[in-house]
Amino acid sequence: MADPNAAEDSHFDRSIARDVQSESPGFVREKFQAREIAQVLSHYDIGVINEIREYRRGSRRAAKLKISAEHGDYLLKRRARGRTFDRDRERAAAGHAVQARASGGGVPVAQLIALRSGGTLLEFGERLYELHAWVAGGRYERRGEQARSAGAVLARMHASFSNLELLEELPQGGFSDFPGVRAALALAAERARERTAASAQPRLSASVDFISAHMDRIESKLVHKGLPLQRSSICHGDFHPGNTLWSGDALVAVIDFDSVRLEAVAAEVANAMLQFSVKHRVGEDPLLWPIGLVSENLRGFCEGYRSVNSIETRAMAPLVPWLMLSAIVAEAASPIARDGDFAGIPAEPFLQATVSMMDWIAERTRAISSILEG
Repeated sequence: MADPNAAEDSHFDRSIARDVQSESPGFVREKFQAREIAQVLSHYDIGVINEIREYRRGSRRAAKLKISAEHGDYLLKRRARGRTFDRDRERAAAGHAVQARASGGGVPVAQLIALRSGGTLLEFGERLYELHAWVAGGRYERRGEQARSAGAVLARMHASFSNLELLEELPQGGFSDFPGVRAALALAAERARERTAASAQPRLSASVDFISAHMDRIESKLVHKGLPLQRSSICHGDFHPGNTLWSGDALVAVIDFDSVRLEAVAAEVANAMLQFSVKHRVGEDPLLWPIGLVSENLRGFCEGYRSVNSIETRAMAPLVPWLMLSAIVAEAASPIARDGDFAGIPAEPFLQATVSMMDWIAERTRAISSILEG
């Protein structure tokens, strides 16, 4: 069974972070209390409860349980806290509305279960809860046909959002928010220096300087290629393999709509292309990870997306490799800025690996654009 809510902290190879987090010393995962479970489940009509098990996958900040009940199997989730409860409520409600639209557009999702009182979002004790139908599915296994399916599903999802009124509750920006990415990188550098040995400080500084200089080039290229003219659209915000469930080569559910936001569609496509084609990484030493993208998966994802939306694909092609680079910076910097490391991996070698990945893509921007163009 796989988790229909396996949200991960932001980074560009979440499978590594998930595995490392589960083993990291000092790892703290949010949990439900027994009384809380009974009180929350009383708001749903799911029949007699047969079994309740903690589900220890996905974001550590969102407690989850697998519920086996008379009317079926479910996954109960207590959403992670944000800055304010009012803002959390607005974001959650918008995410539910967007998920419903995706489902109506033929995108496979984990169905939200309605409350006895109506609606799908439960407010209880200044916390937010949601119950999903359990989806049986496996993990992404990095096959080209799977990547093709992922591209087609993402295109259908974008098409389903095209006539949905932009929701004021949704945040704007993301990988194309250059001030935000730069701010995250600056804070990441500061946090990393605090936890890096003196002998490794020169290497850390060299990596940060390289990434900072590269951001200048990325922003310049994207402005020149017309990113500021791209309209903002509703995007899933976190479309990566860890938020998909599979049966063979069929994508059976897109999960975790917690990060829905307004952004240029090209930014989401760029990050998804990266996520579904990055070479498999094993172990906790990022300097030993293979560098680059799997061409079969990259091509498959592009073919899948283009099969649904060829016109928009051609328009976004020049932007995509540069948005990939911005995504790599954003998703490396964010967890380091927050925690001082990358899911337990020291920041200094991880940023070295980030530089290597950026070099690899920067040398192939034209080739990547041409694959998307078809």
